[in-house]
Amino acid sequence: MWMSSIIVFGSTAELSSNRGTCNAACGYAVAVGVISFLHLTLLLLCNFLTEINRLSRQTWFSHQFETFNMYLLVFWWTPGVANIASVRSQTPGPGQVFGFVAFFGSMYGSFKAYHSHKEEQYRLDMERKEAERIAAEQELAFGPGAFEGNDTGV
Repeated sequence: MWMSSIIVFGSTAELSSNRGTCNAACGYAVAVGVISFLHLTLLLLCNFLTEINRLSRQTWFSHQFETFNMYLLVFWWTPGVANIASVRSQTPGPGQVFGFVAFFGSMYGSFKAYHSHKEEQYRLDMERKEAERIAAEQELAFGPGAFEGNDTGV
């Protein structure tokens, strides 16, 4: 999607530069590509920072936040690809093809981000249930409150 955004705005900008004119559809195609490129650059940078442990998924950049941002890209590319594929569009052939690649890529990316979010929720639920199960077993084995207020470290 990132490269597709570059191709869409680059090919449209080059064609309009060669023709010396850029109508509203041309300007919108360039804007869709540029904003998508910048948005994806931010998401890729944040994902990279989480991979090298400089950014935690427990902070503002959670799987849910990433899923929401991928949904925004789907809604961003829907009118964008309609504009790019229209008859009056000044976007050349490669820009049109990669406009569709970016649109379908945003749909696939939102699908993957949603499933990552659900897998993270499932993992957290399982960890919480396991902690509750262990606490219940300890309460049954040692009585209620046996480990509360125990400063001996045992």
